[in-house]
Amino acid sequence: MRHHLCLPAVLIALALALALPAASGAVGVEMGVKAGLNLANFRGEFAGLAGTGTKMGFLGGPFVAFSFAPDLALQVEALFSMKGAKISSEVVDEAGNPLGRFDTFVSVNYLEVPVLLRCSLLKSAPVQPILYLGPTVGIKMSGRVKSDFLAFDDRELQDLRTLDFGAAVGAGVGVKLGGRRLLADVRYTTGFADIYDIEGNAESINRVIALTAGITF
Repeated sequence: MRHHLCLPAVLIALALALALPAASGAVGVEMGVKAGLNLANFRGEFAGLAGTGTKMGFLGGPFVAFSFAPDLALQVEALFSMKGAKISSEVVDEAGNPLGRFDTFVSVNYLEVPVLLRCSLLKSAPVQPILYLGPTVGIKMSGRVKSDFLAFDDRELQDLRTLDFGAAVGAGVGVKLGGRRLLADVRYTTGFADIYDIEGNAESINRVIALTAGITF
């Protein structure tokens, strides 16, 4: 079932990649960098069982956009993205008396490559609304679980999938600044499958709300 969910993202990404040579020779190429904040959590069975909460992390990297129509471009990004979730738990003694609460952080870092259709509205205006939509693929870089409970060690996560396929949708604005543009956007990204490659595992599926700012060259 999980492989079937990933297949549409693979096909869309391949189709967009095939469009890059044609796009690069079209209206123009825009490059830039962006950085911001990930508000990361899980969805799926494990998130419901554990009651996971939001974990904050960094997001940032370069991007390039290939225009193929006055209002449309194909934007490809290479972002370092810190994902995961926070789990809040209560410690009790042997008699069941509460001793306090502690937080456990599941941290998974990816090199994320979104391939997005970008629609820029009101191109002649000084402030331009922008819409984004497209597939993403995350390449796992590292994963750890760490808790502020003294009896729990900081350790590396095992059995993580190497690739995390997903999709992103978002909106933002571009502000003209001489020959450059200042950019700001909010984006929702969700994975399609469990981050762990374990048969029968309670699913932990990445979902992130990202707030970023950037500038074009």
